[in-house]
Amino acid sequence: MKGLKYKYTSLLLCLIFAGVAITWLASCAQTGRLSGGAKDKTPPKLDSLKSSVSRQVNQSPRELSFYFDEYIEVKDALKQVLVSPPLTYIATIKEKGKRVTFRFDEKEVLKENTTYTINFGDAIKDFHEGNIYKNFKFVFATGPNIDSLSITGMVMDALSEKAPEEIFVFLYDEVSDSIVSKKKPLYSTRTDKDGKFTFENIRSDTFKIFALKDLNINYLYDLPSESIAFGDSLINLGPDTIPNFNLRVSKPLPNFGISTINAKVYGKVNIAFNQASRQIDFSTDNDSLLIYPEIINDSLNLYYATTDSFTFFLPNYDTIKVKPRVPKDFLKKNKLKIVSSTNSNQMLVTDTIKLLFNYPLLDFDTSKMILSDDIGVISNYVSSLDESHKKLSIYYDWTEGIPYQLSIDSAGLRSIYGHTNDSIGLKAKFLTNEQQGAIVANFVDLDSTAHYHISIMRNTNVIATKSVSGKSKFTFKKTGLVPDRYDFTIIQDDNQNGSWDPSNYWAHKQPEYFKNIKGDRTRENWETIVTISWKTGTIQGAPEPNIPPVGLQPNIINKGKN
Repeated sequence: MKGLKYKYTSLLLCLIFAGVAITWLASCAQTGRLSGGAKDKTPPKLDSLKSSVSRQVNQSPRELSFYFDEYIEVKDALKQVLVSPPLTYIATIKEKGKRVTFRFDEKEVLKENTTYTINFGDAIKDFHEGNIYKNFKFVFATGPNIDSLSITGMVMDALSEKAPEEIFVFLYDEVSDSIVSKKKPLYSTRTDKDGKFTFENIRSDTFKIFALKDLNINYLYDLPSESIAFGDSLINLGPDTIPNFNLRVSKPLPNFGISTINAKVYGKVNIAFNQASRQIDFSTDNDSLLIYPEIINDSLNLYYATTDSFTFFLPNYDTIKVKPRVPKDFLKKNKLKIVSSTNSNQMLVTDTIKLLFNYPLLDFDTSKMILSDDIGVISNYVSSLDESHKKLSIYYDWTEGIPYQLSIDSAGLRSIYGHTNDSIGLKAKFLTNEQQGAIVANFVDLDSTAHYHISIMRNTNVIATKSVSGKSKFTFKKTGLVPDRYDFTIIQDDNQNGSWDPSNYWAHKQPEYFKNIKGDRTRENWETIVTISWKTGTIQGAPEPNIPPVGLQPNIINKGKN
């Protein structure tokens, strides 16, 4: 019995010791902070005693090492790490434990007597919490001196006047126009979140400055979709100069052309262009085939209804061969629908009732269309389709304050594919004089030597436009407005084409100046008076009170008059 008892006691002790050992080993193997502790918000710290030493001269290192006080990782190095001057070959950047290594490609030949800056951006983070080691730069010189001059500036979007994302700024010591497309810059940097940029450790010289949304990150302006900015003059940088540049970035208009063609959907060919679409001549090899064209933004839609193959000819652009699919499934799955329509109690007597459909109409039966007011049926209205046959308009000499109803019986409309409509009912009421508003916009701080194009906008719709030249201030009055908020756009229209134009580097043309000003809401039978500064792009001070025109009766705000 004693022997048996001893065995059980020994076994129990062994199990206890084994459990303690396993627990201890598990705690040793566990990494990271203990649950419930304070979150680590401190970025890693560089161990300068172990790391490669910055700001050394007469150096042509092949590998650099940086040690930190905790485990780290390198994220998105290709995008974040910026070397100036740019390297010919991509460097290798790796992390291992607490160390980051930067290795130059074996084929890389560093320039003589040149100061190099390696900016790691936001690439280095601690392993557990992702705290970023910011503003880490390593500088060395292949010659006897570290260059010490600097250039600062800011890049803003020419249209929005906001800081664009991920813009590179380049300096070239060669000043030909073509250099930006043929050769990497001598120096490069990147804008921060506020659009600011800084060049440091650069030499005294004459430079061309150029900013680029470098989509393929090759330090060359070689894609038409890349946004750019550039200085009008060269930079003569010396010890006594501290240049500061403000650059406006925009995407230049490419030569008008086709981006994509989609003819896979039965009944429609979609042609997308590389800029806002325009009316384009076209023809087919089938003279009896009816084609219904529609322009929407940068696309041209060509609608057809046939099962036979045919060819579109777009002179100077392309030839499109169309092999229609069998329309059985298309007709079964799709219906004729209204995309948008006039259905409002806030219309002006100068407006038109419009119905926009998803497919072109072949015809409509006026006997199934009834327009009426509170007296009875109206017979002398006019109805018509636009060129695309997708928009049906109803014209009539409307009376203000009177409600109107438009009803279309089922099968009153027929699409080019044979669809017919379900019954449709619309209501509209036209505002009286007293229910309309007016805007008086006083534009000040204009350049009397410039030409301006001013628009009053309701949402994205242009309500009224004016062109102004030779004036330092201008008053734009618009009456007969539906009570709503109205905004303003102003273009310094240098080429007087009525639209905003981006930069053209090859023609040395900067983007036109543009302002978009958020306006006020108009009220019934009141003039909204605002003063807008062109220089600041804002409404000056507090808006003036909305007041009825002094000395006149409320109904002087006449509908439809400017």
